[in-house]
Amino acid sequence: MPDPYKLSDILTEDVTLHPVEPGLYSIYPTGNSPGAYDSVGVSAIYDMVACNGLYNRLMWGYSIKKYTPFCETSLASSPDGWVLDLACGSLAFTADMYARYPNRPVVFLDQSLNLLRKGKARLEKLMANIPGNRFYLHADALQLPFRANVFKTVISLNLLHCIHDVKTVLREIKRVSTDDGNFAATTLIRSGRWSDRYLHLLTESGALVSRSPDELLPEFNDMGMSITHTVEGNLTFIRYE
Repeated sequence: MPDPYKLSDILTEDVTLHPVEPGLYSIYPTGNSPGAYDSVGVSAIYDMVACNGLYNRLMWGYSIKKYTPFCETSLASSPDGWVLDLACGSLAFTADMYARYPNRPVVFLDQSLNLLRKGKARLEKLMANIPGNRFYLHADALQLPFRANVFKTVISLNLLHCIHDVKTVLREIKRVSTDDGNFAATTLIRSGRWSDRYLHLLTESGALVSRSPDELLPEFNDMGMSITHTVEGNLTFIRYE
């Protein structure tokens, strides 16, 4: 039986898909990649450092083991319905989890082709049979190419501290989510630890955006999103249902 899920069915009419390789598509013309992680050196550093458990424990004060149960709560909330992994990166934290849920259709979206390729290879290595409901899409989180009311689950790990315009991202997430959908996100924040100073230095360099909970959480309130959140070290776990 053919898989009923097609990526083209959930895209806006003005979007043109450009095939990059089987299962991986771009909304940009071939060869045009605006992603900051598309140089080989930067994407390698991302996996070796930013996704390293010891680094995150020592620098930011949290365990990367918390990602799986946090995301799985959202993924397991429904037996069906589209899932959007927004700014999915290389799936360093979540590939094992997605391998256990082969029936839910997932769009893995990132602005980096290199990270999308890494994530695709990582997930396919874990799955003996590759389902036809996994799509890797090269696109922009600030201008999602999807129709309204499509996704039942949206997961976004560590995106918000990379962008200045949080409201636009939240507005887009609300637009593409179903009325009964859920949203799970993590982001670095200032929390009174010594590493706040390093976060400030990263902000000055243009790599990240430093925010306190008092600066971040009102962004959700302004969008009418009543959230729950917990903090571990410099990382906050945010859930909206």
